Amino acid sequence: MFNKKIILFAISIAIVSLIIGGFYVLHEKKREHYIDIQKKRIEMYFAENVSSYHKIEITKTEKNPLGSYLIKGYINDDKKLYFTTTINDSSNYQFDNQISTSEKLSNMFKSQSKPNKFPSQIIKEKNLNENDYKADPPFIFGF
Repeated sequence: MFNKKIILFAISIAIVSLIIGGFYVLHEKKREHYIDIQKKRIEMYFAENVSSYHKIEITKTEKNPLGSYLIKGYINDDKKLYFTTTINDSSNYQFDNQISTSEKLSNMFKSQSKPNKFPSQIIKEKNLNENDYKADPPFIFGF
């Protein structure tokens, strides 16, 4: 016969594992949703500002020690057309105007003389529902 203490310990471990597993699943869903929304914002930016834009590929997402989120990727299936966005509290943790691009990608922008349109501006100009383009970042990003 099993000792009651061993059975209670095993049940406790199972319950704690289920709780941790549940939090992990919820965390991952929130993280995926956040990345999907930021990807929509980045796609909107490229569609508005880059000639011959077709699609985006996200290669890396991370949170740096200062609390900013970085999203790296490239466009049009060409790894030489790469970019890095920085998302921080100055933009309420939504991609808006902090982006660096490869030289090859920067040469594809439609207008070199006037400033690019960023997602917040595009959303207002096109009367889009702002809530469809916002998401809160997850508590722990790099899980």
